[in-house]
Amino acid sequence: VSDYQALLDRGWRRSGRYVYKPCMSLTCCPQYTIRCRAGKYQPTKSQRKVVKRVHNFIKHGQKSRDDELDTANSTASEDALKNDVGSKKILESIQETKIAIEECKDISDKSSAGSTQFKRVEGLRKARILRRERYLEKLIKSGGEVKSKAENQPKTIATLIPRQNSFALNQKILQSDTNSTHKFELRLVKADLGDKHFMLSFHASFRVYRRYQTFVHHDKPQDCGIQTFAGFLCDSPLIYEMKDTKGFGAFHQQYLVDGAIVAVGVVDILPHCLSSVYLYYDPVWWGKGPNLSPGTYTAIREVQFTQQLDLPFYYMGYYIHSCPKMRYKGRFLPADLLSPTLLSWHNIEQCLPQLDAAKYSTFSEIPASDPPPVLPVMDVGKVRLCVNSKVTRYEEWKGEGGHSEEVEQYHALVGQHLAESLVLRWGESNGENDSDSEEDN
Repeated sequence: VSDYQALLDRGWRRSGRYVYKPCMSLTCCPQYTIRCRAGKYQPTKSQRKVVKRVHNFIKHGQKSRDDELDTANSTASEDALKNDVGSKKILESIQETKIAIEECKDISDKSSAGSTQFKRVEGLRKARILRRERYLEKLIKSGGEVKSKAENQPKTIATLIPRQNSFALNQKILQSDTNSTHKFELRLVKADLGDKHFMLSFHASFRVYRRYQTFVHHDKPQDCGIQTFAGFLCDSPLIYEMKDTKGFGAFHQQYLVDGAIVAVGVVDILPHCLSSVYLYYDPVWWGKGPNLSPGTYTAIREVQFTQQLDLPFYYMGYYIHSCPKMRYKGRFLPADLLSPTLLSWHNIEQCLPQLDAAKYSTFSEIPASDPPPVLPVMDVGKVRLCVNSKVTRYEEWKGEGGHSEEVEQYHALVGQHLAESLVLRWGESNGENDSDSEEDN
């Protein structure tokens, strides 16, 4: 897992057991490794709305009605609070809100009947005012105090979602209230075909994967069979390790509603990060609610998992600036992009103007978020190879008449440290019989 962490920090990723690195300067769509600083992450307003919609749907089975005004209760609450000095701010705010609503009505009546844009703007103003009124009504019922915007503290994950999201293998962790319409649970399992606990839910998880691939990505059923699923998402080159109560390796974080799997986040837990590998979900279930956004919701839960594992970073795979579907990754702030040449991390908000101007950039003119890595002197002769079932070094193999430009290219891509740590399996003589390199971790 330490070697794979080092590969990630050089721009590599994995797909099943294979690891790969894009040729950034040559590809039409450069792929930058992106990470979120999990400890400093604060969900945006839109992200908070996603969490609220999902939890409301789980609790109520439909769009929440909690925010609707109860006129009778609000009137009684106002009468009860008239003599309470500490509640004057609330009552004054309610009166101001009602006056503002009436003003909006007057303005709307005076406006031109054909002004569609004007009506839309005024409608948005009314919606904001009504939301404010509903908020104040809730304060009356709870006996709270009105806070100004300046007094409001930045929202954190802890204020949004249940805290129960720890490293607990093969256990269902309850996420919903006891009176919720649906029972919502999380379960973490090893992504290991030899693990009996993983195999208990293997076929149910596969059915969700196949439904996702055919509905969302329009794959043909024959292209997303059970063997493809097993090789792509249930196997990895990582060797499981345990340190104290925390395990490292490849895992599936399953989201269960009423006992059925509705989403699976495939993640790697590594020494310095939680790395997101893939997400698949049941499009039928997530389509029942209004704009539930499973990708955003599960990413927020994975940031939370990163925090609870006491890891500093959440790696979100590749960020492709020219792909609109990838832009959401850049909204998990603070975030950094990896320089493809300097191997240093740079704040994404400073990188975006350069990516707007040119699709490929090394971010050399942008200050690094952390001190850049100290790179050792390169010596290709120390690359470790496995030739004809024998481990040797490139300089020894070359001295016996062997030579390969691909080995030298591999050395440049993985760097000196990993070239001496990993073993590159190579074919006979010049490698023609086994041209695909494989890193054994």
